[in-house]
Amino acid sequence: MEDSSEPRVVRVGRDSTTSAQPVRTSVAISFGSPATESGVTRLDLNDVFIRNPQATYMMRVAGTAMRDAGIDDGDIVLVDRAVTPAHGHVVIAVVDQEFLCRRLVRQGDALSLCATDPAVAAVHPREGDEFQLWGVVTTVMKSLKV
Repeated sequence: MEDSSEPRVVRVGRDSTTSAQPVRTSVAISFGSPATESGVTRLDLNDVFIRNPQATYMMRVAGTAMRDAGIDDGDIVLVDRAVTPAHGHVVIAVVDQEFLCRRLVRQGDALSLCATDPAVAAVHPREGDEFQLWGVVTTVMKSLKV
């Protein structure tokens, strides 16, 4: 049985340690003309969405605290640990051994983690608190009802 308290983190991107051809995920971005053979161009999603393959992970978000930022319950986010977190970034933080997705707010030397839902209290880490900015959310993936 899976422990649902632990988030599932999955590394994404190409594995540069293997010599085999990387698996390429592609999407047609145009239909082109039937009169030409080269009307369809392929797009590699790794190239489009992943800046730092060795530092990028996928995480599934639980909860609605960031709904107004476009992040809903069940969405998958790409998290880049190589990006330096800055004011205004949506980040994944570890607070008291719990992963949180929140907007980073810097006011002078003080940091806050704020949800877009005003009913969710902001987190204000203090010296001595168990706190880590784990990575910056760069992409949100949603499933649509079909």
